Amino acid sequence: MAFTRVATVQEIPVGKGKQVTVNGKQVALFNVGGTICAMEDTCCHRGAPLWEGDLEGNVVTCPWHGAQFDVTTGKHLTPPAPRDNAVYEVQVVGDEVHVEVP
Repeated sequence: MAFTRVATVQEIPVGKGKQVTVNGKQVALFNVGGTICAMEDTCCHRGAPLWEGDLEGNVVTCPWHGAQFDVTTGKHLTPPAPRDNAVYEVQVVGDEVHVEVP
C-alpha cells in the first residue's frame, strides 16, 4: 500500500473535520489538538457523514443519531452504532496530509 496526499494541514482546523476520498473510500480527517487522524467517514448505523459531526477532544458525535466514536481508534463509544469504524494511518509531510487506505 502507499500513502496518498489528501489535504494540507491548514485545511483541517483544530477541532474540525474534513471529508476526502481515497481509493474510492470516503475518509474523515480530524484535527485533534494538532494531530491529524483519519477514519472511515460513514457511520455504521445509518450512513451519516461523520466529518460533519461535532468533535470534542478525540470524540466525534454522529450528526444524524448521536452515536459517538473515538477518532484515534475508530472505537464506537455509544449506541446506536453497532460496531467500530476503520482507522487509517496518517503521515504529515511538511504541511501535506497523506493517508494510507487499503
